Amino acid sequence: MKKLLIILVITITGLNYSQAQDFRGLSWGSSLDTVQDVETSRLLSNVNNDELIYKDILGGSDCEVIYLFNDNDKLISGMYLFTKKYSNPQLYIQDYNKFKDLLTKKYGKATSDVESWAGNVTPKQKLDYGQAVSTGMLSLSATWNTGRSVIKIVLAETNDHKPGLQIHYTSASLDQFENSADLNESLKKL
Repeated sequence: MKKLLIILVITITGLNYSQAQDFRGLSWGSSLDTVQDVETSRLLSNVNNDELIYKDILGGSDCEVIYLFNDNDKLISGMYLFTKKYSNPQLYIQDYNKFKDLLTKKYGKATSDVESWAGNVTPKQKLDYGQAVSTGMLSLSATWNTGRSVIKIVLAETNDHKPGLQIHYTSASLDQFENSADLNESLKKL
């Protein structure tokens, strides 16, 4: 009976692991073709079959959805890149807090929550977080680890000197998606 119970637990755990949804209902290791078949948003770009970019709306905010693949056509990372631009930089802080709260509801307390100030910032300057992000004086980030994925939300200055909000999802174990033939060949050469 004990042996049967152990087999049942292993089987159920295996089924749950294989049916895990890591990013937008897909599992790490899904093929590029699978992502294209499942994704319902509008395709903006296919970059060398290594990156798919879609347009979508998440939580009322316009965003690009980016899927990244390894050399073996396996999904290893995904990202939401929010494209909405505000004239009031404080609204970026509002969006960051909204999505951070949603991620906390889904994944629990963040394993890391960082407020990174550049240089010697006085308490008075800390009052306007939005302006501080847009001038590169402040970046905000929080990270969650689910065992299968590392999820990180980041609000920081972009190249165009505006705040940029992103949510990254990355496979916690990229090694499992590497080409085993390439690895075996490398082992032979070592």
